[in-house]
Amino acid sequence: MRRLCSRAAILAATALAAATLSAAPAAAATPPGAVEPTPAICAKTAKTVEDGLTEFAAELSDVTQAADSGDLSGAEKSVRKAGDALVALGADLRKDASTADAADVRKTLGQLADEFEKQGKQLDTLKDLQELDVSRIDELSDQMIALCGASVTPSPGRTS
Repeated sequence: MRRLCSRAAILAATALAAATLSAAPAAAATPPGAVEPTPAICAKTAKTVEDGLTEFAAELSDVTQAADSGDLSGAEKSVRKAGDALVALGADLRKDASTADAADVRKTLGQLADEFEKQGKQLDTLKDLQELDVSRIDELSDQMIALCGASVTPSPGRTS
């Protein structure tokens, strides 16, 4: 079962690398309609990714526990919950993007949100988890890292 989660673990490692986008302190809540400079967006996005992947990782743990105990129905329910966590992460990233003052940051965050939502909506079965393709998330995470000016060493397991 642990092998089943390998692609999902790569997703978590990739996105956790993106969570180190900025060492800037977390920004205060942004008033509706306000825009934020890139460093503030990077800090906000790092927190968004960290929170979303914490929830995703918890669901992956539940997948493993259920499958290891022979509860394949429970494991698949947890796969769907893990997918829901990625969809929610995408929605949260879209909110972050909406306040970015830089067009390239808005665009890249929007694309990253799209990809998290797409991957999350495709997670329904254990087989879907095995076939999880994180290459686009990896690429977009690298773009965000570059936009935020962070120098991050690729995580173990990343193929780029």
